[in-house]
Amino acid sequence: MKKAIISGAGGFIGSALTRLLLRDGVEVLALGKRDEREVNPLRLPQDPKLTYLKLDMKEIESLPKLLKELKWEAKDSVFYHFAWGGKNGLSDLIVEDQYANVLYSINAFKVANELKCKKFIHVGTMEEAFVAPYLELDYHKEKHYNRHVIYAQAKKATRDFLKAISKTLDTELIIATKSHVIGPNDSRDSFLLVVLQKIINGEKIEMTSGEQRFDAIFVTDCVKAFKIIGEKGNKNREYWIGSGNPRPLKEYIERIAKLYPPKEPIEFGKLSYSDVMLDEEVFSPKLLNEELNFKCETSFEEAINSLYKWLKFKEIEEYL
Repeated sequence: MKKAIISGAGGFIGSALTRLLLRDGVEVLALGKRDEREVNPLRLPQDPKLTYLKLDMKEIESLPKLLKELKWEAKDSVFYHFAWGGKNGLSDLIVEDQYANVLYSINAFKVANELKCKKFIHVGTMEEAFVAPYLELDYHKEKHYNRHVIYAQAKKATRDFLKAISKTLDTELIIATKSHVIGPNDSRDSFLLVVLQKIINGEKIEMTSGEQRFDAIFVTDCVKAFKIIGEKGNKNREYWIGSGNPRPLKEYIERIAKLYPPKEPIEFGKLSYSDVMLDEEVFSPKLLNEELNFKCETSFEEAINSLYKWLKFKEIEEYL
């Protein structure tokens, strides 16, 4: 891979992938919705191989014209599509905003094809795994609830639309779905990060029984997987990027508490849990492991240590 286009390049994972590719000599076109001066330099540092372009995804169809003006040749590049947004956060419950992302993603794939990109890698989310069992529920009887379900349904719809139109385009479609990603320089309100922050602040932690199955990976492992998918991933594949060893959520919390004991015991079961349960097979990275010979290498403890240093001291190790 000599060139890459990354939408959502200013985000936690998109920026980490950008830095990895730059380090390995790949020329990157980073697409973001903010002015370049507003982008965190710890995420997107100055680099001669980096071109930053402010572009809202609703304007993605203007990209070919803009690249012509920039004289940035996109032919045979890999297009990584991370960009996704909502007015009240990534996974808010505003249906109109979530489904606008579906159209933006379809248009991004078409634009990648117009630019003659070699591959279009659409980034899926672990929350999509909840959609199928949710749609099978009898809501006259069930009371399950997951705040990510509207976001996940829009993500799944995007996946289905992209697969439906892929046969009409020359650019190869690959879908890469990631488990929960943790690491420094993360500004999301993800559950494990919030728990660790509460421990640092000495706050009480109340949660469910934690019996639901979960999987977490370090950001470095995640972006290394994206890189190898961009280099060697095969057309029409759907890869899962995960640890290969999912566990009940309670075990993850207990391992965090062992590393950094909280001021007060964590109250498991204090909050009720009403959600679908996922099978272990859902989180399987078997195709990624066997076809591309990639496995995550960072332990959960190492990942949490790195996240702790960031939250406590705003310290970022050169982890890529």
